[in-house]
Amino acid sequence: MHIEEDETLDILCNDELKIIQKKDGYRFSIDAILLSNFITLKKQERLLDIGTGCGIIPIYMSKKGHENSMTGIEIQEELFQAAQKNRDLNNCENVEFIHGDIKLFIESLRKTSFHVIVSNPPYTKEHTGRTSPKHSRFIARYESYIDLSALLSVSSALLNKKGRFYIIYPSKRLGELIYTAKAHKLEPKRLRLIYPKKEESANLFLAEFIKEGGMEVTIEKPLYIYDNEQYAEEIKNYYRF
Repeated sequence: MHIEEDETLDILCNDELKIIQKKDGYRFSIDAILLSNFITLKKQERLLDIGTGCGIIPIYMSKKGHENSMTGIEIQEELFQAAQKNRDLNNCENVEFIHGDIKLFIESLRKTSFHVIVSNPPYTKEHTGRTSPKHSRFIARYESYIDLSALLSVSSALLNKKGRFYIIYPSKRLGELIYTAKAHKLEPKRLRLIYPKKEESANLFLAEFIKEGGMEVTIEKPLYIYDNEQYAEEIKNYYRF
């Protein structure tokens, strides 16, 4: 696999996972790894990753042993091309990628329907927060192409009844997420708060929603990223295949 001058090759997880990314474009963070490890994916279930970026979530899950059919859709051309490269580099034949705006693919994707939909979406509302000078990073960080309500609407439309939606999101937007999800027939089922360190406040959370699910919610144990200035043991295990 040829690596361009403006690209990097990151080798992770005991050399089992290889990811090509642009040096100056949007690059995946630990958030994608956290989300991947929160997802429940049963045999034969189909998964859709909305805003797949370089394809990290379905490729990571495939390399961990999930043989399910997984599809990632990405609106940015250069990220889509990187995802294609990464699928081939990692020999993930059960993973495919689509280039385009998810809102324009609802009817075609509805013919398949999905048991699981996952998204590591933009965290910041448009016209708020600090603007990224790089266009690729701006699109990935700000709700310029898809806002929270549109993401949840599309996900609900494409999920089977009792299908599951997974997301990682800023803790300050937890109330907004639950309120908006309920408007689209997505009921919260599991929540896990993420803390940088034990003595700090939560800054992110992981959530599982069920389409037309019940009212009961499970609050899972806290997830701490660091322990004594290094990754906590649970996080280290995420990088071991």
